[in-house]
Amino acid sequence: MVRTLGGPDTDRMEALSDGVFAIVLTLLVLQFEVPDVSASELPAAVADQETLLVSYLLSFVVVGLYWIIQHNLFLYIEAHDRILLWLNLLFLLSISFLPYPTELLGVYGTQFAWTLYAVNFVLVGVLMTAVWAYAARAGFTGDEISTRAASLITIRGLISPAVFALSIAVAAVALRLAFFVPVLIIPLQMVWVRYYQREIDDPDEA
Repeated sequence: MVRTLGGPDTDRMEALSDGVFAIVLTLLVLQFEVPDVSASELPAAVADQETLLVSYLLSFVVVGLYWIIQHNLFLYIEAHDRILLWLNLLFLLSISFLPYPTELLGVYGTQFAWTLYAVNFVLVGVLMTAVWAYAARAGFTGDEISTRAASLITIRGLISPAVFALSIAVAAVALRLAFFVPVLIIPLQMVWVRYYQREIDDPDEA
């Protein structure tokens, strides 16, 4: 009974998640400080914050995407139990930690900083996927989600963590190149969407 304690809706889970996302997106920008230099030195001082700006923009975009992903997933998750609550809390834990490695990366820009940053995003992706996979397996999704569709959505959730894991290896060889590796998420997601639509529209053909 304790293991399956839950309810028929996810409103409070979504409300908490929205609050955490809003705070994290706000905290990301607080890493910036106005340079304490003369007016003539200001352009150079701002230019020195280039890595900080790149890490901020990358984090803001990816965190924003995960907010959209979670919103879309919870359109189909209609109930919960205690395990799902804890999985979602772990996901929010990984999200809430992101401002720290983002600032480390922006300030130091080292291979170690990128590795910590990328590992954080790997955890974010894996935990978000775990939330969906458990909800689907536990029967908390709507009837319109077939077993095949649920499996394909689970695979989609692993694209981002796989790309960030790849970026760790790239950073060991060429750190600056690692900053561009997350761009691979876009074409891989596009390929997945085409495959998903083909599978759902005509599963016998695929």
